[in-house]
Amino acid sequence: MPKMICVLFMLFAAKTVLCAEPPYPIPPFKCPTLPKPEAATNVRQLRPGNIKVVMALGDSISAGFAMREHLPEDFLEYRGDVYSIGGFKDAITIPNWLRHYSSDIVGEALGVTKPLQKGAWLDGAVSMARVEDVPAQIDYLVNALKTEYKDQVDFNNDWKLLTLFIGANNICPSCTNSSHSWPSEFERGLRAVLDQIHTQIPRVFVNMLTIFNISGVWDAGQTKEYYRFLWEQVTQSECGCLTYGKASDREALALPSLCFNNTTPTLAPENVTLGQPVSTQGGSGG
Repeated sequence: MPKMICVLFMLFAAKTVLCAEPPYPIPPFKCPTLPKPEAATNVRQLRPGNIKVVMALGDSISAGFAMREHLPEDFLEYRGDVYSIGGFKDAITIPNWLRHYSSDIVGEALGVTKPLQKGAWLDGAVSMARVEDVPAQIDYLVNALKTEYKDQVDFNNDWKLLTLFIGANNICPSCTNSSHSWPSEFERGLRAVLDQIHTQIPRVFVNMLTIFNISGVWDAGQTKEYYRFLWEQVTQSECGCLTYGKASDREALALPSLCFNNTTPTLAPENVTLGQPVSTQGGSGG
Protein backbone atom coordinates (compact mmCIF):
# COMPACT_ATOMS: atom_id res chain seq x y z
CA MET A 1 0.00 0.00 0.00
CA PRO A 2 2.73 2.62 0.80
CA LYS A 3 4.38 2.02 -2.60
CA MET A 4 1.01 2.51 -4.29
CA ILE A 5 0.42 5.85 -2.55
CA CYS A 6 3.98 6.98 -3.35
CA VAL A 7 3.54 6.30 -7.05
CA LEU A 8 0.15 8.03 -7.16
CA PHE A 9 1.49 11.10 -5.36
CA MET A 10 4.28 11.43 -7.92
CA LEU A 11 1.78 11.15 -10.74
CA PHE A 12 -0.46 13.89 -9.47
CA ALA A 13 2.50 16.19 -8.88
CA ALA A 14 3.04 16.17 -12.65
CA LYS A 15 0.73 18.28 -14.80
CA THR A 16 -0.84 17.00 -17.98
CA VAL A 17 1.45 17.38 -20.97
CA LEU A 18 1.20 17.01 -24.71
CA CYS A 19 2.28 14.06 -26.80
CA ALA A 20 4.98 16.26 -28.28
CA GLU A 21 7.80 17.79 -26.26
CA PRO A 22 6.41 19.10 -22.94
CA PRO A 23 6.67 22.87 -22.34
CA TYR A 24 8.53 22.32 -19.06
CA PRO A 25 11.24 19.74 -18.25
CA ILE A 26 9.83 16.70 -16.49
CA PRO A 27 12.18 14.23 -14.81
CA PRO A 28 12.22 10.85 -16.54
CA PHE A 29 10.33 8.05 -14.87
CA LYS A 30 13.08 5.86 -13.45
CA CYS A 31 11.31 3.93 -10.74
CA PRO A 32 12.49 0.31 -10.61
CA THR A 33 10.24 -2.47 -11.78
CA LEU A 34 8.67 -4.66 -9.11
CA PRO A 35 8.05 -8.40 -9.01
CA LYS A 36 4.59 -9.44 -10.09
CA PRO A 37 2.53 -9.12 -6.88
CA GLU A 38 0.29 -11.79 -5.49
CA ALA A 39 -3.41 -11.33 -6.13
CA ALA A 40 -4.84 -8.72 -3.75
CA THR A 41 -7.93 -9.71 -1.82
CA ASN A 42 -8.26 -6.35 -0.06
CA VAL A 43 -6.94 -2.81 -0.42
CA ARG A 44 -4.18 -3.29 2.17
CA GLN A 45 -2.60 -5.82 -0.16
CA LEU A 46 -2.96 -3.61 -3.25
CA ARG A 47 0.17 -2.86 -5.29
CA PRO A 48 0.62 -1.01 -8.61
CA GLY A 49 0.90 -4.34 -10.39
CA ASN A 50 -2.55 -5.36 -9.12
CA ILE A 51 -4.31 -2.57 -11.03
CA LYS A 52 -5.98 -3.82 -14.21
CA VAL A 53 -8.40 -0.97 -15.03
CA VAL A 54 -7.97 2.83 -15.06
CA MET A 55 -10.98 5.17 -15.05
CA ALA A 56 -11.67 8.89 -14.56
CA LEU A 57 -14.55 11.19 -13.59
CA GLY A 58 -14.65 14.97 -13.77
CA ASP A 59 -14.93 18.05 -15.94
CA SER A 60 -12.97 19.64 -18.82
CA ILE A 61 -9.64 19.06 -17.07
CA SER A 62 -10.23 15.31 -17.09
CA ALA A 63 -11.69 15.49 -20.60
CA GLY A 64 -8.57 17.24 -21.94
CA PHE A 65 -10.32 20.28 -23.42
CA ALA A 66 -8.11 22.90 -25.11
CA MET A 67 -4.80 21.24 -24.27
CA ARG A 68 -2.87 21.78 -27.47
CA GLU A 69 -2.36 25.55 -27.22
CA HIS A 70 -3.05 26.29 -30.86
CA LEU A 71 -6.20 26.82 -32.91
CA PRO A 72 -8.48 25.61 -34.41
CA GLU A 73 -7.60 22.12 -33.15
CA ASP A 74 -7.81 23.32 -29.56
CA PHE A 75 -11.59 23.25 -29.60
CA LEU A 76 -11.27 19.49 -29.18
CA GLU A 77 -10.75 17.27 -26.12
CA TYR A 78 -7.37 15.53 -26.07
CA ARG A 79 -8.29 12.73 -23.70
CA GLY A 80 -5.25 10.68 -24.65
CA ASP A 81 -3.00 13.30 -23.02
CA VAL A 82 -4.93 13.67 -19.73
CA TYR A 83 -2.79 12.98 -16.65
CA SER A 84 -5.31 10.64 -15.03
CA ILE A 85 -6.53 8.56 -17.96
CA GLY A 86 -4.54 9.28 -21.14
CA GLY A 87 -2.83 6.52 -23.06
CA PHE A 88 -1.08 8.39 -25.87
CA LYS A 89 2.49 7.21 -26.31
CA ASP A 90 5.02 9.26 -24.27
CA ALA A 91 2.29 11.24 -22.48
CA ILE A 92 2.99 11.65 -18.75
CA THR A 93 -0.08 9.85 -17.42
CA ILE A 94 -1.19 7.36 -14.80
CA PRO A 95 -1.92 4.56 -17.31
CA ASN A 96 1.49 4.90 -18.94
CA TRP A 97 3.26 4.85 -15.60
CA LEU A 98 1.21 1.98 -14.22
CA ARG A 99 2.03 -0.01 -17.34
CA HIS A 100 5.58 -0.07 -15.96
CA TYR A 101 4.20 -2.47 -13.34
CA SER A 102 1.27 -4.08 -15.15
CA SER A 103 1.42 -4.52 -18.93
CA ASP A 104 -2.27 -5.39 -19.34
CA ILE A 105 -3.78 -2.09 -18.15
CA VAL A 106 -7.09 -1.29 -19.89
CA GLY A 107 -9.44 1.69 -19.97
CA GLU A 108 -7.01 4.43 -20.95
CA ALA A 109 -8.20 7.09 -23.41
CA LEU A 110 -6.57 6.67 -26.82
CA GLY A 111 -7.86 9.54 -28.88
CA VAL A 112 -9.56 12.89 -29.31
CA THR A 113 -13.25 13.75 -28.87
CA LYS A 114 -15.45 16.67 -29.76
CA PRO A 115 -16.31 19.14 -26.96
CA LEU A 116 -18.96 18.04 -24.44
CA GLN A 117 -18.63 14.37 -25.40
CA LYS A 118 -20.49 12.28 -22.80
CA GLY A 119 -17.49 10.11 -21.98
CA ALA A 120 -15.09 8.04 -24.09
CA TRP A 121 -13.08 4.90 -23.32
CA LEU A 122 -13.19 4.67 -19.49
CA ASP A 123 -12.96 8.44 -19.14
CA GLY A 124 -16.41 9.50 -18.02
CA ALA A 125 -15.50 13.19 -17.69
CA VAL A 126 -17.68 15.79 -19.40
CA SER A 127 -16.55 19.37 -19.97
CA MET A 128 -18.41 21.92 -17.80
CA ALA A 129 -19.62 19.19 -15.42
CA ARG A 130 -20.45 19.90 -11.77
CA VAL A 131 -20.53 17.41 -8.92
CA GLU A 132 -24.25 16.81 -9.44
CA ASP A 133 -23.48 15.64 -13.01
CA VAL A 134 -21.06 12.93 -11.92
CA PRO A 135 -23.67 10.19 -11.18
CA ALA A 136 -24.44 10.05 -14.90
CA GLN A 137 -20.72 9.65 -15.56
CA ILE A 138 -20.63 6.69 -13.16
CA ASP A 139 -23.55 5.15 -15.05
CA TYR A 140 -21.49 5.54 -18.24
CA LEU A 141 -18.49 3.77 -16.70
CA VAL A 142 -20.55 0.88 -15.32
CA ASN A 143 -22.25 0.38 -18.68
CA ALA A 144 -18.92 0.51 -20.55
CA LEU A 145 -17.34 -2.02 -18.16
CA LYS A 146 -20.23 -4.42 -18.65
CA THR A 147 -20.49 -4.05 -22.43
CA GLU A 148 -17.54 -2.63 -24.38
CA TYR A 149 -14.96 -3.96 -21.89
CA LYS A 150 -16.69 -7.15 -20.80
CA ASP A 151 -14.16 -9.39 -22.60
CA GLN A 152 -11.17 -7.54 -21.13
CA VAL A 153 -12.33 -6.90 -17.57
CA ASP A 154 -13.56 -9.21 -14.85
CA PHE A 155 -16.05 -6.70 -13.43
CA ASN A 156 -16.31 -8.29 -10.00
CA ASN A 157 -12.70 -9.29 -9.43
CA ASP A 158 -10.29 -7.00 -11.31
CA TRP A 159 -8.90 -4.05 -9.33
CA LYS A 160 -9.77 -0.63 -10.74
CA LEU A 161 -8.15 2.78 -10.14
CA LEU A 162 -10.67 5.63 -10.43
CA THR A 163 -9.49 9.25 -10.36
CA LEU A 164 -12.15 11.77 -9.33
CA PHE A 165 -11.47 15.48 -9.89
CA ILE A 166 -14.55 17.73 -9.68
CA GLY A 167 -15.69 21.03 -8.19
CA ALA A 168 -14.33 23.91 -10.27
CA ASN A 169 -17.63 24.50 -12.06
CA ASN A 170 -19.50 24.41 -8.74
CA ILE A 171 -17.26 27.17 -7.41
CA CYS A 172 -17.52 29.36 -10.51
CA PRO A 173 -20.88 31.06 -9.61
CA SER A 174 -19.80 31.81 -6.01
CA CYS A 175 -20.03 35.57 -6.48
CA THR A 176 -23.78 35.20 -7.19
CA ASN A 177 -24.39 33.04 -4.10
CA SER A 178 -25.68 30.25 -6.31
CA SER A 179 -26.61 27.10 -4.42
CA HIS A 180 -24.27 25.18 -6.76
CA SER A 181 -21.36 26.83 -4.94
CA TRP A 182 -22.54 26.20 -1.38
CA PRO A 183 -20.08 23.90 0.42
CA SER A 184 -22.98 22.02 2.01
CA GLU A 185 -24.41 21.24 -1.44
CA PHE A 186 -21.02 20.17 -2.72
CA GLU A 187 -20.60 17.85 0.26
CA ARG A 188 -24.04 16.37 -0.33
CA GLY A 189 -23.26 15.82 -4.00
CA LEU A 190 -19.82 14.35 -3.36
CA ARG A 191 -21.19 11.98 -0.73
CA ALA A 192 -23.80 10.78 -3.23
CA VAL A 193 -21.05 10.19 -5.82
CA LEU A 194 -18.94 8.13 -3.42
CA ASP A 195 -21.99 6.16 -2.28
CA GLN A 196 -22.86 5.33 -5.88
CA ILE A 197 -19.31 4.19 -6.62
CA HIS A 198 -19.37 2.05 -3.48
CA THR A 199 -22.62 0.32 -4.42
CA GLN A 200 -22.08 -0.06 -8.18
CA ILE A 201 -18.36 -0.67 -8.80
CA PRO A 202 -16.57 -3.49 -6.95
CA ARG A 203 -12.85 -3.55 -6.22
CA VAL A 204 -12.17 0.09 -6.97
CA PHE A 205 -9.54 2.35 -5.43
CA VAL A 206 -10.86 5.95 -5.58
CA ASN A 207 -8.20 8.62 -5.93
CA MET A 208 -9.96 11.88 -5.07
CA LEU A 209 -8.27 15.20 -5.81
CA THR A 210 -8.92 18.44 -3.99
CA ILE A 211 -9.73 21.57 -5.98
CA PHE A 212 -7.41 24.48 -6.82
CA ASN A 213 -8.03 28.18 -6.20
CA ILE A 214 -10.16 29.15 -9.21
CA SER A 215 -9.12 32.82 -9.08
CA GLY A 216 -5.55 31.71 -9.77
CA VAL A 217 -6.67 30.50 -13.19
CA TRP A 218 -7.63 34.04 -14.13
CA ASP A 219 -4.32 35.44 -12.92
CA ALA A 220 -2.36 32.84 -14.86
CA GLY A 221 -4.50 33.42 -17.93
CA GLN A 222 -3.51 37.06 -18.17
CA THR A 223 0.11 36.16 -18.82
CA LYS A 224 -0.36 34.74 -22.31
CA GLU A 225 -2.37 35.85 -25.33
CA TYR A 226 -3.63 32.31 -26.03
CA TYR A 227 -5.16 31.99 -22.57
CA ARG A 228 -6.77 35.41 -22.79
CA PHE A 229 -8.32 34.38 -26.11
CA LEU A 230 -9.82 31.26 -24.53
CA TRP A 231 -11.35 33.26 -21.69
CA GLU A 232 -12.68 36.05 -23.86
CA GLN A 233 -13.81 34.14 -26.96
CA VAL A 234 -14.33 30.46 -26.13
CA THR A 235 -15.16 29.85 -22.46
CA GLN A 236 -16.42 33.28 -21.42
CA SER A 237 -19.75 31.91 -20.14
CA GLU A 238 -18.25 28.95 -18.26
CA CYS A 239 -17.13 30.93 -15.23
CA GLY A 240 -18.85 34.31 -15.18
CA CYS A 241 -17.41 35.41 -11.83
CA LEU A 242 -13.98 35.28 -13.46
CA THR A 243 -14.64 36.63 -16.92
CA TYR A 244 -17.35 39.20 -16.20
CA GLY A 245 -16.80 39.92 -12.52
CA LYS A 246 -14.78 42.51 -10.66
CA ALA A 247 -11.62 41.81 -8.70
CA SER A 248 -13.76 41.33 -5.58
CA ASP A 249 -15.88 38.74 -7.40
CA ARG A 250 -12.77 36.77 -8.31
CA GLU A 251 -11.50 37.00 -4.75
CA ALA A 252 -14.83 35.56 -3.59
CA LEU A 253 -13.92 32.28 -5.29
CA ALA A 254 -11.08 31.54 -2.87
CA LEU A 255 -13.15 30.74 0.23
CA PRO A 256 -15.36 28.08 -1.40
CA SER A 257 -12.22 26.35 -2.65
CA LEU A 258 -10.98 26.04 0.92
CA CYS A 259 -14.38 24.87 2.15
CA PHE A 260 -14.68 22.29 -0.63
CA ASN A 261 -11.23 20.98 0.23
CA ASN A 262 -12.20 20.61 3.88
CA THR A 263 -15.07 18.40 2.74
CA THR A 264 -12.95 15.98 0.73
CA PRO A 265 -10.79 14.53 3.55
CA THR A 266 -13.88 14.33 5.75
CA LEU A 267 -15.71 12.05 3.34
CA ALA A 268 -12.75 9.82 2.53
CA PRO A 269 -12.56 8.13 5.97
CA GLU A 270 -16.33 7.51 5.90
CA ASN A 271 -15.93 5.42 2.77
CA VAL A 272 -12.87 3.59 4.08
CA THR A 273 -15.03 2.56 7.04
CA LEU A 274 -17.53 1.17 4.54
CA GLY A 275 -14.79 -0.86 2.91
CA GLN A 276 -14.37 1.56 -0.02
CA PRO A 277 -10.68 2.58 -0.36
CA VAL A 278 -10.43 6.34 -0.96
CA SER A 279 -7.22 8.36 -1.19
CA THR A 280 -7.22 12.18 -1.10
CA GLN A 281 -4.56 14.02 -3.13
CA GLY A 282 -3.77 17.70 -3.57
CA GLY A 283 -5.27 19.05 -6.78
CA SER A 284 -3.66 20.78 -9.72
CA GLY A 285 -2.46 24.30 -9.23
CA GLY A 286 -4.24 25.93 -12.13
